[in-house]
Amino acid sequence: MQSNPINRVNAKKCKVCATEFTLQRMGQAVCSPVCALDLVRKGKDKTEAIKAKVERRETRAKLEKLKTISQLEEDCRKIVQKIARIRDRHDGCISCHMGANYGGQWHGSHYRAHGACSSLQFHLWNIHKACAQCNLFKGGNREGYVQGLLSKPGYGRDRIDWLDAQPKSQRFSRDYLERFKLVMGKRCRRLERKAIDSIEKTN
Repeated sequence: MQSNPINRVNAKKCKVCATEFTLQRMGQAVCSPVCALDLVRKGKDKTEAIKAKVERRETRAKLEKLKTISQLEEDCRKIVQKIARIRDRHDGCISCHMGANYGGQWHGSHYRAHGACSSLQFHLWNIHKACAQCNLFKGGNREGYVQGLLSKPGYGRDRIDWLDAQPKSQRFSRDYLERFKLVMGKRCRRLERKAIDSIEKTN
């Protein structure tokens, strides 16, 4: 028995299985009751996924509001340290001879430590890529750090003098830290994507 030919004027592809069928009514999107049930299930799954995403976002926002100033400062430091590491990804350690091909852990090292100089804890002039040995076990290797800054393009004695002249302490409001985290977080993700794209193009 031959199946009825499809009326090409009213032909449409099923949203579920992509089979061509003839429309029987306005707004028909699927070819059969089986596909209709599948479409409803997928719609429910999509709704549940959106709902779960909204709930996760709301939970993160609530947890963010519970953070202390110190915790927000730490979050902001992590972001700018990562930005510094991305910026300096082709450089070696700021404080020693360790080259960019070093296989160990890289840090975002502060020229003036954030504990002793809170005013510069988020300033990118004050943060540069350094190997773990210098940053963790040599107190930042300040003598080597100075030499690294003197030889780094765009830096020099004037910039070092400026860093040394900044006040030791500065308090940051919650509003400032939340805004800083939002803006610099977006900048960090954008730089990270560009760095990944650059690597992929090279390969």
